[in-house]
Amino acid sequence: MPSATKRIAALIDECDALAVAGAVRDLDAADRRAVARALPGHLKEVRSRYEPWDDILGHAPAFRAAGAGTMTGATAVAAWLNRREFSTRWSGDHGDTDLLLGLWDDRDDAWLADLARRLTLRLRGPRHVGLDLVLALLADTGIEPPEHDPLVVGWVASAPPRAKDPLLPFLLPRVFEADGVGRELRDRSSWPRTLATLAARGDVDRRLLLDGCVRRFLRGGTALDLRFFVCLHGLLMPDDPAAREREISAHARDYARLLPTGPGTVADLALGLLREVPALPSELVVEALDGVLFRPEAGLVRSGLSWLERTVQRRPGLAASCAPALARAFGHESYAVQQRAVRIALRLPDGVDGRALADAVPLLPADLGAQVAARFSGDVADPGAGGDVPPPPAFVPAPPREPLPPLPSPITTVAELAEAVDAFPVGWADAERMMAGFVQLTWDDADAVKAALKPVLQSAFYPGLESDQRWRGPREWMMATGLLLTGSGPLSEGWRRRLPPARVLGGPNLLYLSRCAELYAAVEDGTLPPLLLAAPTEPTGHLDPLALVERLERLQEAGADPGPADLQQALLRLPREIDPDAVKRASALTSSAGRAVARLLADGGLPVPEVSMRPFERGAPEPVINVPPTGLPLVDAVFTAPPKHGGDDHGWFRATWPRLLPSHPEVVAAHVLPLLVEGRYVFEVGAPVEEVIELVPGDGPFAEAVGHFLARQLTARRSGRADLALHTMAVRGDLPAGAFGRHIGRLVLDGDVRLVRIIDALERAVDVGAYAAVWQTIAAALPVLCPEPGKRPVHGLDRLIALGLRTARWSNARTRIPELDALAARKGSTNVAREARALSTHLAG
Repeated sequence: MPSATKRIAALIDECDALAVAGAVRDLDAADRRAVARALPGHLKEVRSRYEPWDDILGHAPAFRAAGAGTMTGATAVAAWLNRREFSTRWSGDHGDTDLLLGLWDDRDDAWLADLARRLTLRLRGPRHVGLDLVLALLADTGIEPPEHDPLVVGWVASAPPRAKDPLLPFLLPRVFEADGVGRELRDRSSWPRTLATLAARGDVDRRLLLDGCVRRFLRGGTALDLRFFVCLHGLLMPDDPAAREREISAHARDYARLLPTGPGTVADLALGLLREVPALPSELVVEALDGVLFRPEAGLVRSGLSWLERTVQRRPGLAASCAPALARAFGHESYAVQQRAVRIALRLPDGVDGRALADAVPLLPADLGAQVAARFSGDVADPGAGGDVPPPPAFVPAPPREPLPPLPSPITTVAELAEAVDAFPVGWADAERMMAGFVQLTWDDADAVKAALKPVLQSAFYPGLESDQRWRGPREWMMATGLLLTGSGPLSEGWRRRLPPARVLGGPNLLYLSRCAELYAAVEDGTLPPLLLAAPTEPTGHLDPLALVERLERLQEAGADPGPADLQQALLRLPREIDPDAVKRASALTSSAGRAVARLLADGGLPVPEVSMRPFERGAPEPVINVPPTGLPLVDAVFTAPPKHGGDDHGWFRATWPRLLPSHPEVVAAHVLPLLVEGRYVFEVGAPVEEVIELVPGDGPFAEAVGHFLARQLTARRSGRADLALHTMAVRGDLPAGAFGRHIGRLVLDGDVRLVRIIDALERAVDVGAYAAVWQTIAAALPVLCPEPGKRPVHGLDRLIALGLRTARWSNARTRIPELDALAARKGSTNVAREARALSTHLAG
């Protein structure tokens, strides 16, 4: 290796970027080319010194300096600086901008401009690694940056705008076009204020900014993405009334186009501006009203109705043209909005063509529709039908569940056993198959099993087996059992210390792992039986009582005893109805285990626990399991309610619980309850809500816990799973609507959840046909949420009551709610009071 490449490689190995930069400056052209050719190979060699999951970020600055100083073409330099080895998802910018710029002092302007363009196009969000170098190169070269959205987003994130920034003339106009700028700037309050100040001083063109905001509104986007532009637009509008009117008139048609489709904040801005101009063209006024009066937001529609009423008063000739737009408001979901629209319709000048209003009468409730029909005619809706707005299609009955897949065929050869161990099973049925096959084949020919398993187990990588760690899963126990059988590991000492304690595991998991530990102990003691009693005979996990008796007979003939955990698991898998033939046949058993099972079968099997829950308001739900002690330690552990917060490992194997306890689903549900506490690990990795509702029926003794759990989950940022759970329970008919509604009210009043997010979830449920369940939920929530005299209602209560009116009409509900009646009886014209009167009137009808 030439001396130059050796010297640079040594400096790179020392991670000394400054020394590398100094050394490459002193190289002649030939040595630079040699170093450049050698760099990829040296990078590969350095990479090989580390584990695949380690990074080499300590070497990255030195490598970057070496390539930047020796590579000739701008393309090669750009590619080298952006190699993935020099960045990770956790790393920030490299911080070597000044060092690299110093290495390029002798490069001409064209080369630097080419490099600047290439590095710009390699920028990627959201971290924008390399942005500092790109901005410096663009500023130094003075070139127009290439069109690239990540550059614009990175630029606005780097600092507030400055009048003397050489990139400002190029990138500021692109702020209104680039994707992602709105998300980046939505919480940066300094940007709109600074831009408004620059515009006021004449450093930037106010017209460019104002036009840019309007263009951005017309492109569309979410309310959050457009928050910055709404704020900036407001700061840019002049204070002088005449100047404001000129500005609004210049964009009036654009503002009207925003009303039907823009996010609420944008539409509100546009409507407010249009209302400031009394002399708008007639056709534009009608277009704007038509666009705003069909929107779902009650506040926007009320503002639109106020504008319509004022317009008709000032310009009576527009009344006929505005009537179709007014008719749109008849179909609004808010009764208060419908009332306001009817009141305006009845005040229209005489002679107005009311055909559009008459056609819309069926959209109104009967009481309001009758008022409009008395003047304009029209068909009044059935008083009990909630207007002519049909409800969404109701839920169809849940389809029958698909049959469970059959149990896998038993393992009958050592080759099948080795294959099963090598691809260790994940599903409960495969694990049962493997354990049963291991026991039977080892009894028949232990040497053959050893020969088959030894090569498989030698290739398995499981470093925790020989440490002092607990063996927390069936894979570890079965691997250890196989290694013990084949003599491949010193694993026989202190195996009892490897089983996690019961207080950590909980009853079902203790049962599951105890069976695995029992196999290990049997191999160690040389007492492995010829078969397992508890291997299920049904896909549900059940065990046929006759099959259990037959297995006990075979053990008795072989003079072998079953393991205690295996026996207790077998008893827990028996159906609740015991076949009389099995009872009669078991009475002939003479072994100790056989006699015990015979007595239990004669008594009808294990006792059926009574499951309930302690009174529940907040915190962790506490199940209660009442059952007489059986004297079987693992059965009694399963029939013992878990601690309030569970152990660290409590929920690990919950997917197996229904198959471990197929005859005791209420006990499974009791053990699931500790997993419903917010903040537990199951929430931190994303709560499997759909799994919870499969394990815990909502209309059982745990309705309060399920209702509380569902209310919290529906307000989570990613609530799609909770939505599905709500819909599924509504289909099944076991949604605990009363408990769900009460907990919504309590959590909202305590400030734990936001009512508007709950309403959004309930509206989604209505859209898929669950309006009856939603009404039951709202009916349970309103007694909690209706404020007492002198207290303010919670934000969003008017929306909830309006949704309640719709769903009550569709459900034909007529049960009065005293707390709602008291709220409706108060004086005042607030939205909450109007909606409360409408719902109270319907329920009293």
